[in-house]
Formats: sequence, structure tokens, C-alpha cells
Amino acid sequence: MSSSCRFNYNHFLFLFNVSNFAGVETHCDGRQDGAQCYGALGGTVDIQLMDSTSEISRYQLLKNSLKILDVREKMILSNTIVHRSVFFPSNGTFRITNLSRTDSGDYTLQTFDSDGKSSGVQILQLFFQGKCCDNK
Repeated sequence: MSSSCRFNYNHFLFLFNVSNFAGVETHCDGRQDGAQCYGALGGTVDIQLMDSTSEISRYQLLKNSLKILDVREKMILSNTIVHRSVFFPSNGTFRITNLSRTDSGDYTLQTFDSDGKSSGVQILQLFFQGKCCDNK
């Protein structure tokens, strides 16, 4: 299997099953086209965005066009939800804890080459499935 740093324009679908199961952890493989993931309200989700970040100069994760993660030369410049998330550059995984309805939306992973030119885009859709209004 070739280890390429280029990203195709892929669309990923992430489903979160809204249940009251705080502490439930889910792993989502966001590297595959059409991935479907399920999580629990109040739980944790690990989204693997890429295999490795070692050859990518810069990448950003945006939610509904708002930058939530910015990494350049293996240094995390910003993480706007750092109080309940962490990014693991060693394996390309982004973890969000204490999931809430506000975590739904469109996520875009943008990658850049060493010259600052866009080298790829991944679009991820995160949303909840189930009864959202019964949770307090």
C-alpha cells in the first residue's frame, strides 16, 4: 500500500447515535471514503483523519468554515476546542470528548505543501442520529 500525502476530494459521513452514555468511546476511521461512525452524547470519538502527518507541512481542520485546529511543521498553533479535544500528530487522530449536539456540522481538513499551496481537502459531515431532545 502506497503512503501518499495527497488527499482526494472525498466526502465522509459520520453519524452520532444520541444516547445518554457518557464515557462511551468510539473510533472512526475517517481515511476511508463513505465512512460512517456512531458516537454517544457525552461520550468520546476518535477520528483518524490521516495515516501520518510526518510529510505534511501544514494542515487545518475547520468546522462550518471556522478554524478549530491549525498545525504547522508538527506544532499545534491553535485548537479552539482544546478544553475537550486533542490531536495526535503521530497517528493523525483527532479526539473530541464530551460530545454535544453542537459538534454536528461540516468539517473540512485542508492540507498544504511546504510552499503553502493547498495539497488536498477532505470533507467530513458529523451529525447526530436519534432523539436529541430527551437528553438534559
